[in-house]
Amino acid sequence: MSTGTPLSPLTGSPLSRRRLLGVGAAIAGAAVGSGVLSACGGSPRPTAASSSKSAPALVKPNGKVTLTLWTWAWPEAPADAELQKAFETAVPEVTLSVKKFPYPDYTTALRTGVPNGTAGDVLHLQTGSMIKQYAQYLAPLESYTAEAFGEDWRSQFLSGSVEEIEASKVGLVALPQQFSVGGVMFANNKLLSSVGGALPTSYDQYLALSPKLAPKNAVAASWGAKDDWPNTDYLVQFASQWSPGIVAKAEAGEASFADDAIVQAMKFMQRTLKDKLWNAAPFATTAFPDAYNLFFNGKAASASLGTWGVGALYEGSRLDDWGAFLWPTLPDANPDPWLPAANPEMASDTSKSPVRPWRTVNVATAMRSGLDPDKQWAAWQFVRWSCSKEGQQAGAKIYSPSRVDVKPEGLNERWNALYDWQNSLSKFAERREFDYPETRTAIQTAISACCVNNADPATELKRVDAAAERARTR
Repeated sequence: MSTGTPLSPLTGSPLSRRRLLGVGAAIAGAAVGSGVLSACGGSPRPTAASSSKSAPALVKPNGKVTLTLWTWAWPEAPADAELQKAFETAVPEVTLSVKKFPYPDYTTALRTGVPNGTAGDVLHLQTGSMIKQYAQYLAPLESYTAEAFGEDWRSQFLSGSVEEIEASKVGLVALPQQFSVGGVMFANNKLLSSVGGALPTSYDQYLALSPKLAPKNAVAASWGAKDDWPNTDYLVQFASQWSPGIVAKAEAGEASFADDAIVQAMKFMQRTLKDKLWNAAPFATTAFPDAYNLFFNGKAASASLGTWGVGALYEGSRLDDWGAFLWPTLPDANPDPWLPAANPEMASDTSKSPVRPWRTVNVATAMRSGLDPDKQWAAWQFVRWSCSKEGQQAGAKIYSPSRVDVKPEGLNERWNALYDWQNSLSKFAERREFDYPETRTAIQTAISACCVNNADPATELKRVDAAAERARTR
């Protein structure tokens, strides 16, 4: 399955590594591919005011309406037909036509199709730079949402999911269909116990795992640094140990990328390489799929997954063999006892100030503005259904739900508790996405310079400041 989102297909049936890694490879492109949007020109930058106009009244059509969805994030057979049928059964007035693109082709199609009005009636979008680019062409949804779900509609979605869409200050122009808490480390408990190890509660404990695992040709953690996009995830997380939200503030011009918190995070990334925590030469040899193959094949004790990786649990004995934990407190970081709930598996011995995870709306569902009345009605029905309990339950075998009242099927009691625990962290999670692709690219360049060539973090991060300022003001 290749949805292009950072989640594995959530299914009660066995899931192959090949299918999961296809998804991961797609998001590796998605995380950096959105840079094409702004780098190649495209539409003028939207403002919050451009999407704050009141939504037009909806009128139910007299006959059948054909609605077109543009997406890169639609399942393959047979799940594709099952999901489409579920929607058309719920809304029999609408026939859904799905146009699915490979992710790089999707970004290209959006660049021309959205501004000239030839794109789909409903669109799947990523938060951050993509949704910011096209917000001015999307219909405002708040009045529809309150009417459909009630005035308390925000409380029906996992904490952070709606906020993730609104973080780009473009108004509510989409609803979260898929939402994940990432950056939580999955662990191979069976492998750890085979060398007398356990889930680490300090960096020293984490580091001590590698020599124990070496005779098994395994390492403490796998990192697919060659693909670049996992690197910004780690920097965002590690910087939060010194100052939560600092990377997002720096992109907005409210702080500097050369802030001590980000500098310290970069220095810690350099340290982990010198300490040989990871697989050998991750920047030179290990792409995202390779890193997860190490973990899946028992050659790494841990890997960064989170709720988007739940689908991997359904293969073999992983529901029994795997666990989850947060990066323990980083050396020399400020005490920050933010953790709202103890890990069910580490209740008495968890790090008091672990590294915060990140959150992302894998897929936000939007409708274009300016549709004719019949299409407007049909488009809202698709957005509403996709984000309703009914629609989320239909998709819960395929993607990580965004609603509080829907969960993946097939988890055992232990992993149900771990899944709930991860979602309880979303309120405190770091924002993963960037409003400007130029910012992400500049950070990735800085990380490579520091981690591969041992460049000075402060010097490299000042260059990120310059790139972010150009992106904000151009």
